[in-house]
Amino acid sequence: MWYDNVSLNTDYNYISSRIRLARNFDNALFPSKLSDTEAKKLIDNTIGELSNISTDLGIHTNADILDRISEIERMSMYDRKVLNLTLAKKKTPTGIILNDNEDISIVINGDDHIRLQLLSGGLMLEELWKRADRLDDYINEKFRYAFDEKYGYLTAYPTNVGTGMRANIVLHMPLLSKGKSFSNLILGLSRFGVSIKGVYGEGQENCGSLYDISNSKTLGHSEKEIIDQVRRVAVQLNVQEDYIRSMALKDHNISIRDEVYKSYGILKYARKLTLKEALNYLSAVMRGVADGLIKLENDKNVYDLMFGVQASNLLQEAKRPLSKEELDIKRADYIRENLGNI
Repeated sequence: MWYDNVSLNTDYNYISSRIRLARNFDNALFPSKLSDTEAKKLIDNTIGELSNISTDLGIHTNADILDRISEIERMSMYDRKVLNLTLAKKKTPTGIILNDNEDISIVINGDDHIRLQLLSGGLMLEELWKRADRLDDYINEKFRYAFDEKYGYLTAYPTNVGTGMRANIVLHMPLLSKGKSFSNLILGLSRFGVSIKGVYGEGQENCGSLYDISNSKTLGHSEKEIIDQVRRVAVQLNVQEDYIRSMALKDHNISIRDEVYKSYGILKYARKLTLKEALNYLSAVMRGVADGLIKLENDKNVYDLMFGVQASNLLQEAKRPLSKEELDIKRADYIRENLGNI
């Protein structure tokens, strides 16, 4: 999977990048206005027209209909960043074309007729955009897009009108996010046309210290300008996180090492773990690996575990409903089996 290549490195804290494009066909109503019969016809036609994508572009893909996929698997796809929550819970006909690594997906008849998404570990927005642009052109050869000379690509949500692009970078900021001025920092950076929010947790609470930086506007900006905006803010946050961490390592080295090793010990030997506990301890170990304080047999799977500890994955493994306590026990078991030794 694409997230197997996420590298934890002392030089940067970039976890992943994503480019998403929203497109609609000029000869069809928006998905919310289609009947189920019309939607199924559109999905079948689109999948049929794109069936040669593996041969034409060398991308091995599989096509399916979301309502044929179990609810648990759809939620697992949400946790793995393939689907958003709306799509994972959508009841009306929706199709998906997905490649083997899950770094390329084309959702058909979601909020828009086409939702093209590319994912990668690290800071890779420019590279992802080049690949997305090629795929976008390929689809546009088969279907004429709804496009206005003044407003750009027409989308179901007004906030996506324009380029129809969302560019995202996920950063690991375990120290910067704990600072008293972090909320003011986020507010200040919003003037650059970006949105910053925690990946896990609700409201002001964040678990795992992962933050998603994305553009908040698409109208009036080119794709390059959007990518540059998001990248500039992510680099600025990364520089500040690095500075704080280097100072902390210099002034409080033993305390930091103690936190990292205690977190590893809890993960390795605990018999029950809530999702919040698991994500926070994994974040501490990720930081320890990135800063060279702890060496695991396979440090790349630490980030993988953040997907694995989600309820959807544990329920899939169990193949039966689990109570909250059973989930916490199963989560601890899963981590012990997959964390690896020092």
